[in-house]
Amino acid sequence: MKDRNSGDLASTRPLRVLVVATKSPWLGSGGGHLVVRAFVEALRDSGIAVRLVAPAGAAGGTDGQHPLVRAVGVAPRRWLSAAPRAILGRSVVVGRWVLHRLEAAVSDEVRRFRPDLVHIEQVHLSWLIPGLVRQLPVVLRQQNVESHILGQLAQGAPPGVAGALRREARALARVEAEACRRAHLVAAISEPDAAYLRRAAAGGHVEVLPPIAPTVPDGGREPLAGDPSFLCVGSFDWWPNRDGARWLVREVWPLVRRALPRAMLHLAGPGSGTIGRHAGGVARLGPVATSGSLYDPNATVLIPVRAGSGVRMRLLEAWAAGVPVVTTPAGAAGLACGDRDGVLVGDSAARFAELAVRLASDGGLRASLREAGRSRLGEFTPERAVERAGSLYGAAIDRFRAAT
Repeated sequence: MKDRNSGDLASTRPLRVLVVATKSPWLGSGGGHLVVRAFVEALRDSGIAVRLVAPAGAAGGTDGQHPLVRAVGVAPRRWLSAAPRAILGRSVVVGRWVLHRLEAAVSDEVRRFRPDLVHIEQVHLSWLIPGLVRQLPVVLRQQNVESHILGQLAQGAPPGVAGALRREARALARVEAEACRRAHLVAAISEPDAAYLRRAAAGGHVEVLPPIAPTVPDGGREPLAGDPSFLCVGSFDWWPNRDGARWLVREVWPLVRRALPRAMLHLAGPGSGTIGRHAGGVARLGPVATSGSLYDPNATVLIPVRAGSGVRMRLLEAWAAGVPVVTTPAGAAGLACGDRDGVLVGDSAARFAELAVRLASDGGLRASLREAGRSRLGEFTPERAVERAGSLYGAAIDRFRAAT
């Protein structure tokens, strides 16, 4: 067995990884929760010792029943309290997460847990990097390129809002570039994101660590009302998802209902209760404990996100469930290019609606998309993720030791 200096994880004791996240992955069902939860569980199951530190959030939950988590009794700052940073050209998004109680908890875990490496989830927590890089190897995991998302949202926003979004996008881009240069290694979730970050942060070490596809049991699924039924799952309190859902309800759904008057759209996830209140044929299910039971095999999944980066975990989830999908170019980014990649892609409201109507009734097309999607799942297994993480962690450890 090789020593860790050579980039191999093997040693006389299990590797110890301290993960710092913006929230406990066991306290929600959003795409970000799915990414972190599946990854941490895969590390644990492979024999790596893992500890996760995260803010408890506004709800104040401690998640103390989960042995891997230390939940810190703090929530992100209110937007208003972080807003003055904009005057100085600094990121308001990151400013909300500058939490000194979280910093103290991380320092305490470094002393107690004695990790070999710190894995930081998301640029929101990149302010922790300067205080850690001289002590330990640091890997920054980027689930999205946040500045890129804000730049996309600005394109369709009203002038006043667009200006604010562009200013924040520029501030975030500066933070992302600096974080990529400071961390020993950056693990982007997709190759397009990695390429974007490499261009933005010359000198940074940016690699790709793909997500793990969710598992969706075949049993326990309830039929969805509607003839036909459509399903849109997401965290609609996250602005890109909310923007996409509003577009779906306001511009796409009336076209679908014109062709299919008995169709029903099911919106499921946090924030869904306040979307499309006056739209016909829309069921708002609110937060769900687990989304797997919603994937009726006869339904069609709609992923209407118009601004984004990274990987749509709901697309992977639909592939795992065997339910065909219509999405946008932004929704397919990082995973698929078109029909032969297991998804139909519509770049306008009219095209999106046309594809949704067609897919709802074309059994042959549904079967071919189902097969194509499931064939892609082998790229996103826990085993492949752990193997890749091992290589990246080893490289980060090597860089840390070379620098010291």
